[in-house]
Amino acid sequence: MSGNAKVLIVDDEKPVREMISAALTPFFSCKQASSAQEAYEILEDYSPQVILMDISMPGIDGLAACEKIKKEILTSHCALFLVSGYNNLDMRLRAFDVGADDFIAKPFQIKELVTKVQKVSEFIQSQVELKASEQESITLALSSMQQASHYSLVMQFFKSLNQCKNEHQVINQFFATMKQLGLLTSVMVKKEEITFYGPSGASISPIEQNIFELLCTKGRLHSFGRRLIVNEKHISFLIKNLPESPEDSGAINDISVAIIEGLEAKLLDLYRQQAMEQIVVDITSGIGELHTLSEEYKCLIHEVMHDLNQQITSSFHILDLTEEQEQFIANLIEKEAKSLGSIEPKINLLKSNLTNIIQKTDKYFEMEQKVAPELETELDLNNTKPELF
Repeated sequence: MSGNAKVLIVDDEKPVREMISAALTPFFSCKQASSAQEAYEILEDYSPQVILMDISMPGIDGLAACEKIKKEILTSHCALFLVSGYNNLDMRLRAFDVGADDFIAKPFQIKELVTKVQKVSEFIQSQVELKASEQESITLALSSMQQASHYSLVMQFFKSLNQCKNEHQVINQFFATMKQLGLLTSVMVKKEEITFYGPSGASISPIEQNIFELLCTKGRLHSFGRRLIVNEKHISFLIKNLPESPEDSGAINDISVAIIEGLEAKLLDLYRQQAMEQIVVDITSGIGELHTLSEEYKCLIHEVMHDLNQQITSSFHILDLTEEQEQFIANLIEKEAKSLGSIEPKINLLKSNLTNIIQKTDKYFEMEQKVAPELETELDLNNTKPELF
């Protein structure tokens, strides 16, 4: 898509527009506007996939222009990047709140800008494909809200969460529940690496990822506008359509605290089980290596003692020893050989004990699997009726 994508560059400084246009023209079809008003006029008969708009412009600034374009002019199939020299959290939150898809801080690298535009072109394509399914999700959510209360859905969520066997099932169950609650959400999982999830396996926009990274340490609940980010140590989720009513949004806050605690506990349990399974694998591997080493040790001791005995015995006539001295040395070699050989039963006992530990651990995991049956990761929201209190 990026090869045919159209780009509109909006900046009151002509040298900046020309510089950006020169960098993007080899890859995109570009038009320029020197003000927000001129951009509005161009957009009447020009439908770009990407708009690059400076925030600090005379007259209508980029924030106001972005909000108008997103709500009234190009409501879909267009990514809007806001560009500003004010690179701080407040400006980024304002950019996100007016609907910007990404924030580019000045000064920026031209190569980085070209890469961002190319990536967002692919993102726009995925948004087009998901538009139909998103509408269906909203319809199903409204229908579900009429059938049961919020808290009954949360109870159902906890029941299903107990049966999840991996992170993928946990995330699917979360999105299924939030869909029934009528909430548009995204998730960030924090382990060795950070992973972002959108509904139905969709990716999330770069600016949304940036918001997660900036706010994941701002406390359990952090709201801005009609958005709420909910944080725990290993997981955060963002609600993007909080109800306008204070009572309804307060209820969502309470539910979100319960859900995030359940998600955190389940993920910790999964990570613990994965760690235990890895320990079992490591111990099993160690037993195999111990067995190999013990066999090599026995063979080596046998060969050394045999060679030593032969060499000393064959050298008695050279050493000119008395019969008593020869017998003493022979007895001494035999005694030490028995001492070394006494280690072998201890090694065999250690191997047996480790093998018993592995067998007991395997039985433990088999019991856990029998207790937790397979979970259907995709819910039929038309037929699912949560239990009421």
